[in-house]
Amino acid sequence: MFANLDLRDFVEVREARLAHGTPFVIAHRGASAVAPENTMHAFALAIDQGACLIETDLWFSKDRELILLHDRNLQRTTGRNAYVTDLSAAEVVSTPVNMQERDAPEPQFVPPLAALLELASKANVALLLELKDPRFSIPSWARKLIDVLGTHEFLSHVLVTSFQPRCLLAIREVYPELPVGPVAMNMLFPAPDWDFVGPAWPNLAANPLFVWHAHRERMLVAPLDTDPTTRMSMYARQGVDAVLTDDVAATVAALPAAAGQPGRRHGLA
Repeated sequence: MFANLDLRDFVEVREARLAHGTPFVIAHRGASAVAPENTMHAFALAIDQGACLIETDLWFSKDRELILLHDRNLQRTTGRNAYVTDLSAAEVVSTPVNMQERDAPEPQFVPPLAALLELASKANVALLLELKDPRFSIPSWARKLIDVLGTHEFLSHVLVTSFQPRCLLAIREVYPELPVGPVAMNMLFPAPDWDFVGPAWPNLAANPLFVWHAHRERMLVAPLDTDPTTRMSMYARQGVDAVLTDDVAATVAALPAAAGQPGRRHGLA
């Protein structure tokens, strides 16, 4: 499905979503409920479990390479007390990740964006990239992301999000066609300035017409809710475009019943 789907085209994405019958599944930091977050194993496992998009976080290394890591400090996920922004890309990607009671068939390391782009291209999945590094707000730094996506011929298969709107505006300045949208903790009505939005799930509970208003403004909706299974019926009823989840397998299994469909695998075939 995502092999030929252009995420820059709202109408095309909405038609694909309606044909799919249920929201697309976004793997939050990969299959992070069971695998070390933001690792190649977590990403590959999420794809095997039926994710349509992979969500991950972006920082720049000291030599301006794009690294997949949630925290600026590597301490929590690797035990190394160092900032990714102070290390070269070679130093970062050679840092092993703590297993932290998560399964992996072999040692995992902090990956670069290029490795995930290669995997996603082969698997025909899309990406949701969250900009963590505040330097994305500088157009020359934002251009680096556009150049990497262009080199991998992946500009049509990416959504870009951030808690920092100024970073999204810089991306829009250097490549206006790329869909951008904020993570919104307090947004009862969708702001019409974006291509999509990730409202915290209580916003949708408080305003059942949130998604309807967003679609009128040609905005896609993927609520911020890393454990969506208990609210799946609400999401299906409101017509959200995608659901974010730590537990891809459980979410994929819960979708058909929430939408009143017989069970099936929600992959991309």
